[in-house]
Amino acid sequence: MSILRLVSNADGPINSRCIQSVDLEINNSGEVPFEMLIHGYGIEGLFYIGLIHAGADEWVGVHDIMTNYSPFELVLVTNINNLAHTGVVFKIKNQGVLIAEYTQEDTMREN
Repeated sequence: MSILRLVSNADGPINSRCIQSVDLEINNSGEVPFEMLIHGYGIEGLFYIGLIHAGADEWVGVHDIMTNYSPFELVLVTNINNLAHTGVVFKIKNQGVLIAEYTQEDTMREN
């Protein structure tokens, strides 16, 4: 199992006060399919949960995870032990307008 975490708060480098929603683009550049469980946590606890399947050499999109300008943490958990073939683009939006992009390189990782 591998875990990626993207954290946003009001005073951090990823400022939650400017973020209404997040889109995810998940890439499996390897030959082995995997599943990814996506959790969104906010001040009041879990606000989003989703499960995706990424086949070999496939991109999968998850759209409009609503954060509503509140601090949040997105936790992505895979059923594989190596993130070498896993790519994630976090598309940060405000009122539907893209304002920033982050990748798996910007996350906290656990293998």
